[in-house]
Amino acid sequence: MKKRNLIQVIVFILSLGILSFVIIAGKKSIHNVCPYAIICFGMLKGNILSLTLQVAGLGIVLGLVFMLISIFWGRIFCGYICPLGTFQEGLFAIFRRKTPRQIPYFHERTFSKLKYWVLAATFILAIASLSWVYINFCPFYALSRLPALALGGLITIGIIIIGSIFLQRFWCRFLCPYAALLNLSQKLGELFGIHRRKVHRNLERCIDCALCVKNCPMNLDILAQEYVESLDCIHCLKCLEACLKPGTISEQKES
Repeated sequence: MKKRNLIQVIVFILSLGILSFVIIAGKKSIHNVCPYAIICFGMLKGNILSLTLQVAGLGIVLGLVFMLISIFWGRIFCGYICPLGTFQEGLFAIFRRKTPRQIPYFHERTFSKLKYWVLAATFILAIASLSWVYINFCPFYALSRLPALALGGLITIGIIIIGSIFLQRFWCRFLCPYAALLNLSQKLGELFGIHRRKVHRNLERCIDCALCVKNCPMNLDILAQEYVESLDCIHCLKCLEACLKPGTISEQKES
């Protein structure tokens, strides 16, 4: 969608500016603005609370805000704001212009569980004051340390680039721990009976052409139900954009 693309471009340019400032400043930390700092920055030695707030305070606040938003509107952070998500979309568009062939749903569901294991690992490392182990593999932190790019960060960035050339939003679907955290936030909202906005398919208008499914970057089976129940929906609305019949697909709260 044009509005979404505009937001993505603005945030991406802003993110490049912040990243450039962090690199030039040298002693500044990317954790100041990274929403996953809420987990990966971990327990610090010394005065834990004050030091954490100094280095990652804004990042923690942003992390909590986006988690709260996800309860009511799903993973719009991933679809609109995350610069890494925008980078993956652009990379895939450059190398794979035609409508891609998606992997089978069975494999999608299996591999998508990997991000929860990454989340669990980073959480355990945080409790053990060993967050630096994950941080060395964090793509954002790796870029912020240029030109001294650590081997772990280089490996992660390489995996993201190669994966994103062949599969849309490879990192978001299979490995991103913050995506897993946002999914857990949505699940928590469901437990408390909170109805979030979902992609809705008008069953009377739908002709089951499956163009929505073929163009979904998260490889969701949109035709399976009236509402897209998957926690992995990023609300990009590419399904709406691909639909041949206007008014068939919309975004609304489930009644």
